[in-house]
Amino acid sequence: MRKRTDLERKFWDEYASKYDKFVDKRAVKSYEMLFERFAEDTENAGNLLELATGTGLISLKLSERIPNIIATDLAPEMLRIAREKAAKKGVQNIEFQEEDICALRFPNNSFDTIIASNVLHLLFEPDKAIREMRRVLKNKGRIIVPTYCHGNSLLSHMVSRVMSLSGFRARSRWSVKSFTRFIENNGFEIVKHETLDDIIPMIYLVAKKACPKA
Repeated sequence: MRKRTDLERKFWDEYASKYDKFVDKRAVKSYEMLFERFAEDTENAGNLLELATGTGLISLKLSERIPNIIATDLAPEMLRIAREKAAKKGVQNIEFQEEDICALRFPNNSFDTIIASNVLHLLFEPDKAIREMRRVLKNKGRIIVPTYCHGNSLLSHMVSRVMSLSGFRARSRWSVKSFTRFIENNGFEIVKHETLDDIIPMIYLVAKKACPKA
């Protein structure tokens, strides 16, 4: 079997040119809701790390209010498009760089806020990704991890199976409850969460890094 990173990179590189069109057609309302919540929950962010930035939609929006952003993705083609968009808009406070979400090249305790939007359920090894997020997060820092819960109901599970035929395969079919438990079991305390209803519901979840007990 090809290496995990090669498989993930190949798929997203091939899809990069279609990504913004897909969002415009299928996910505009979802992104509008997310932008409102991101603005509220990053109000005091000094430095932000966005993982799986794709074409930079979220980081470009937040660059208006956050002074320092590092936006990462595994797919070079996604990053190329994101950089072009930033250049056209004159955005200079985002550093785009290629990173593997499961093996980040940042020191411990580097960021006060991390966003990983709608990516954890797509990963081969989400447990490694969430541990890396905790490692590079400052004490009492926050993660914001909106995630589609493909296993929340029989209907969402069936729709998820159909979607996998086109390449959008959810490798973790969490329910809202099991995803919340996954975050808690990896060293985080839930700050807030809400479920955005759809055929495949999305949980919008904010959690802070739990400090080790004395």
